[in-house]
Formats: sequence, structure tokens, C-alpha cells
Amino acid sequence: MSSRQKIIVFSIIGVILLFVLLTIIIKRPSRQAITLEMWGVNDKPDVFEAIISSYGKQYPNVQIHYTQKQASTYQNDLLQAFAKNKGPDIFILPGSWIPSYQDKIAALDLTKDKDYNLRLINETYPQIVLDELVVDNSLLGIPLSVDTLALYYNKDIFDYYKIPLAPQTWNELLQLVPKLRKTNAQGQITRAAISLGTYDNINWSTDILSEIMMQLGSSMVNKQTQQVTFDDSRGTQIAPGIEALESYIQFSLPKSKLYTWANTFLNSIYAFSHGKTAMMIGYNQAQQIIKNYAPDLRYGVTFFPRLATDINVNYGKTMNAVVFNRSKYQQQAWQFLKFLASKNASQYYFSQTKNPPARLDLISNAINDPQVGIFASQILTSRNWYQFDTQKIDAIFSKMINDVILGNIATNKAVSDAAASIELQWQQQLKNQ
Repeated sequence: MSSRQKIIVFSIIGVILLFVLLTIIIKRPSRQAITLEMWGVNDKPDVFEAIISSYGKQYPNVQIHYTQKQASTYQNDLLQAFAKNKGPDIFILPGSWIPSYQDKIAALDLTKDKDYNLRLINETYPQIVLDELVVDNSLLGIPLSVDTLALYYNKDIFDYYKIPLAPQTWNELLQLVPKLRKTNAQGQITRAAISLGTYDNINWSTDILSEIMMQLGSSMVNKQTQQVTFDDSRGTQIAPGIEALESYIQFSLPKSKLYTWANTFLNSIYAFSHGKTAMMIGYNQAQQIIKNYAPDLRYGVTFFPRLATDINVNYGKTMNAVVFNRSKYQQQAWQFLKFLASKNASQYYFSQTKNPPARLDLISNAINDPQVGIFASQILTSRNWYQFDTQKIDAIFSKMINDVILGNIATNKAVSDAAASIELQWQQQLKNQ
């Protein structure tokens, strides 16, 4: 074959190969465009805009639509969506809600996933995250933040009474009550020293009482045996639950020397924002509520007052993004959660929300933040307890507190009844699963 013939043959072959290659490229199906629906409560849509945009550059076929729901209807919205099999692909839950929704969650198998494993989770997050999100080598979701309870105090009121420092211990707090509470000529309280002692008008009353119990040494429950432990006496000592309840309700008993709060008062955050109470206990998220009510209020935040024990524990609340187990796009949803959990995305989320970060490598810097430093510094010692159904447990705690305040029952009986009620309903739920 001559050189000219060889050139012609190779040219024809080249044209044929190019035609085949172009045909394959043209006929290759493009990656399917999908949209992930994501629901939350506390965060506005603009919080996630930049994160979603950055993710879209890596995964242009995936769009994410975030909807901020009303807190008052969120659980009902979720349940209705689940019933219609139209739940969001991703939804955000407090850690204490996880047990109630676990049968709706698509967990990540840490023994098989190529990106995440148990060692990485241990190195990235504090203990409270491991306790709430890791079950049998599976990860139930990714934590967005970890909030803790702290003491808020009105600086103007403290300055007026020449009190330079906020109380650091429970005894110091008790000593301030007679000084800070204000009454009229009829002996009626016109300003509380602290909003504590009741259930219905105290924000996060179950959590506050739980922290007192935990500081007194209670583990609250035994998840393995489905038993309540806060009513267990310790030898000759009073049970943590009884001691904690007595310490809590003393502020709302008219015959108590520390009486300063009543069920008829406005809720604790509103009262604090309007100068109707000098102190309150709340999470970091209360700061945004206070800002909405009273943007010019001068207040400070300090650690949750320590009881007279050597137990260093704080009550914590995680916020977590989880994947719906009936989503058609579970793999893509988890891929986005991994991106959301990355250090850069987590840092950006913190800068936008000022929610105390969940990642260990971000906590150190957050401790120096003037707005969230107190809350962030309590994360490493924060704990929660397994609540099989938060709504049922809140109802039981409400009854326990109100029964004693109304004089219907003795404190020890109220605590033992509450423990028995939790165990009974826990067992019933397990039977119905």
C-alpha cells in the first residue's frame, strides 16, 4: 500500500472514530437534575443561601430548597407530610426529638461509608453529639450547633443595687433574691428577682430542672433498662429529683422566703426583656428573642450557677439535620449533609447564626466570641438524657411541678409518680413499636 493510500485509510478510520465518539457524547444521558426539600425552624433561608450556592458549584445537578417553618406548627407539619409520604428530604430536629423521629430517619452506616467512620466522629464532635446521634455504628444526622443553658442578668438592675458581679453559685443566687425582688405596698411582687419555680411560664423549664437534677448527680434514666433514675435515693441522702424539685419550686411558693415568681406572670423571656425580672435562665437562642422584644436592653450572660457539688455538667441541646428514610434521594441528601458538616460550611453557618458550633475545632474560637462565648465554653461538659417522647415527658414534668405548687401532693410523691409515669409510658411505647 502506497503512502498516499495509507493516509487515505487512516483518515477514513479517524473520521469514523470521531463520528463514533461524538455519537456517544451526544447520546450520553445528562445527570438527572433533582431538588432536595429541606425544612427547619430557627434559621432563615438566607442563612443557607451561600452554602447551597457553593454546594451547587460542585454538584450542579442538585438544587436545595430550604423552608423555614413556624415553631408552633412544625411537628404537626412534619407528621402530616410523613403521613402523605411527602416529607422533606432533609429536616432539622433538636437532639431530644431524635428518639421520637428515629423511625423516620435514614441513618448513615459508619462501617461502610467511604467518608465517615466512628473514629472521625469521635475526633470531630463533643460527647453530647455522640450520645444523641451515634447508634449501633450508625450516624443519625449531622449536628449544626450545641446550645447550653446559662444565666441572664439585667445590668441596669445590678448596677442600681451596686452588684458588680453576677452570681456564680446557687447559694450566691439565693442570697440575691431578697435584694433584687421588688414588691408594692400590698406585698405583691412587681419585679421578680429571677424567673424560676413554675412550669407554664418558664421557657425550657424541663431542661432547667433536668440540669439541677444532673448537677446533683442524677443520670436521669437508664436507657438500656428503660428505668428512671432521678428518683433513686443515694444511701441516706435525698434523691436528686426530690432535692432538685424542692430547690426549683421554692421561688414560686408564697410561704417561702425566696418567693419571687408566680404562674400569673408573663413568660420568662418576655418578663426579662421588659425588666419584670432581674434574672432568668435560658439558651443562647434567647438572645434573638430579647433583641426582638427590647433591642436596647443592657444585660449580661454568665454560667449556669453551680450547685454545692463537684459535678461539672451542663444541660445541652443540639440541633441536627437528618435525612427522611422515604426520600427518593437519600444518597444525595447525605452528600449535602456531609458538605454542611465540613469545617468551612460550619464556620460560615456559625458566622451567620451565632449558634454555638458543634465541631470541636470551632469551639475554641467561639469561646472568645462576646455573644456566644459563655454558651460555647459549656459545650464540652454538656449532656442531655434520652427522652423517648419529649411531649409526653414535658407533660409529666408539668404535672410534677404544678401538683406541688398547688399543694396537691408532697414533693417526694410527685417525683416518684413522675418517674413511674415515664417508665410506664416508655414501656407502652416500646410494646407498640
